[in-house]
Amino acid sequence: MEEVCCRLLSYASIELPPEVEVALGAASERESQPKARAYFKAILENLRIARERRLPICQDTGVPVYYITLGSQLPIQGNLREAIHRATVRATQKTPLRQQVTHPLTGENPGTNVGWGMPAIFFDYEDGVDHLDITAIPKGGGAELKWSCVVPIPGAPREETILKTVVDAVAMVGGESCTPNIVGVAVGGFGVDYTEALARRAIFRSPLNSRHPDPQVAALEKKLFQAVNKLGIGPLGVGGDTTCLGLHMEVAGTHSAVFPIAVALYCWAARYSKARIHGDGRVEYITHPQLGEMTHD
Repeated sequence: MEEVCCRLLSYASIELPPEVEVALGAASERESQPKARAYFKAILENLRIARERRLPICQDTGVPVYYITLGSQLPIQGNLREAIHRATVRATQKTPLRQQVTHPLTGENPGTNVGWGMPAIFFDYEDGVDHLDITAIPKGGGAELKWSCVVPIPGAPREETILKTVVDAVAMVGGESCTPNIVGVAVGGFGVDYTEALARRAIFRSPLNSRHPDPQVAALEKKLFQAVNKLGIGPLGVGGDTTCLGLHMEVAGTHSAVFPIAVALYCWAARYSKARIHGDGRVEYITHPQLGEMTHD
């Protein structure tokens, strides 16, 4: 567990998931605005240099966040949190990652990206499987701070309100979220914390810009994706044809009187890496298969 998490966090900071880089390349090729094309060229060159020099894509290497899904049939021994903490310290030192986790009152910085409840670890559960899924995410302080959540008045028209809320949320941020973004949307749930968490997790759905299994949700995702890209914000806010690389929406049951709507954004440097540890100890690196060829550090 420690070795896998160390590899995931370190590699996520250096090399984007292939599907994200492909989406950026496709956006660059179809871009009609000269200034936007120049920005896309710079983004793609940035990715090439980071890969070749084995350096982080962005100077803001973020704070470490992990999503863990535990299978009910997987026997686990030892302390998962301690393993993830050790992995984070190692990844911070070897990548290297900027030492950003500090005490909120004193500013004390241990230099490890660990401490005072960090890294953030979110656990989920899947019944009937004997594997463990991990997503490691270095979350920066740009797009991550631009989320929004609203609770419309009772009786508001559902689809129209969702469309307006999402488009307004992206438009108000403009290029400050390091566009083009991956947009996560959640409708339902109860309480800002739950709805927002659903929207943030929706960002990391694979494949990128895939559709929800519910046809009604999938149709709304498509409308939202097209509407956001009509805003013309473009890469880094300079104007252009692509404001959104992908939009994923999740829904949850909610109180009959309300339907909360949350919008979360992730910047063009959409850094995340996924792996699966099987019950027999086999590791499957999902977003970055080349990690399986690495020798133990």
